Amino acid sequence: MKSLLLILFAITLCFSAYAANDSRTGVWTAELQDDGTLQMTIFHGQNENRRGAGMGSLMGFDEPLISYSGLSKNDITSAAANVRFELRRPAGTIAFEGRFANGTGAGHYRFVPSEPFVREMEALGYSGFSDEQLLVFAAHNFSPQTVRNLRSMGYQLTQREVEEIAIFRISAELMREYARLGYANLSLKEAVNFRVGRVDAAYIKSMRELGYTNLPAQQLADMAILGVNPVSIRDLKSAGLSDLTPRQLSDLRIGRITAQRIDEYRKLGYPSLTVRELSDFGVHEVTPKFIEELRALGYDRLSPRQLIDMRIFGVTPDYIRKINSLGYSNVPVEKLLKLKMSGADEVLLKRK
Repeated sequence: MKSLLLILFAITLCFSAYAANDSRTGVWTAELQDDGTLQMTIFHGQNENRRGAGMGSLMGFDEPLISYSGLSKNDITSAAANVRFELRRPAGTIAFEGRFANGTGAGHYRFVPSEPFVREMEALGYSGFSDEQLLVFAAHNFSPQTVRNLRSMGYQLTQREVEEIAIFRISAELMREYARLGYANLSLKEAVNFRVGRVDAAYIKSMRELGYTNLPAQQLADMAILGVNPVSIRDLKSAGLSDLTPRQLSDLRIGRITAQRIDEYRKLGYPSLTVRELSDFGVHEVTPKFIEELRALGYDRLSPRQLIDMRIFGVTPDYIRKINSLGYSNVPVEKLLKLKMSGADEVLLKRK
């Protein structure tokens, strides 16, 4: 795998020299997943009239192996195989050429847009798509029929929204599925956020089983995007944190608080931290290591509030060691904080 990545890097450097302004050609890498899908990543150039001219872009997507014409599992898993295969889509055809070895591959591709697709989109009121946008449509298997189906449900799409629903594969069928799960009349933005957070039937059902029912769509999406899921909720529950509100779950997730981290705090003498204190510890990086370093300097009975304030204002172990080097030892925390906030410490440190 490492050798393949080195080859890809070399290919990418060479490619960027001649294809930075050509969105129809590029390089690709792929890896076969356990579920039989092919995880494809393509590096493509951009047109000069688009922001970031002269730079390439990365795009990744997963597709069942059966979607590719001319490529077999034997080709992918062989010790070494030169390959040519295609991905034929309504928006155009992506022709790949390269090499696979032991489940991973790399090479070059060329994209040929579909003129009938362009005309059909124009008939629906959408025009002026760049080659890069058409490549996105092809990679994500977007069809003009998707627009018609969503319009039949009352969604009038802007051109930008068309590109978003293509990228996130939002269809009328998906919107109906969300409605069956209790989320009818979602806005397109809410549907996109559901997809970003990977909110699906299994996620919604599991969250409801844990007591999180009737959550507003935006709140559920925000939680999912942050990584709040049934596994993380059960993990916190194992540490004694139950009946947490959605806001508390989100705050703890932002602070990267887990059952293991809570146990570490308890072993350091903080057995009953509140949810707010835990989340503040996480956000401000009051880590077990931070606490241990302070103890080694003689600060071993600090309150949660003192620890948080010290982190916020930059009273770190390194800072305390600098103050000690000036001949000031065992300075109380409150004085260290005042010294730091007043700026007087800078005068002292300059005198050294």
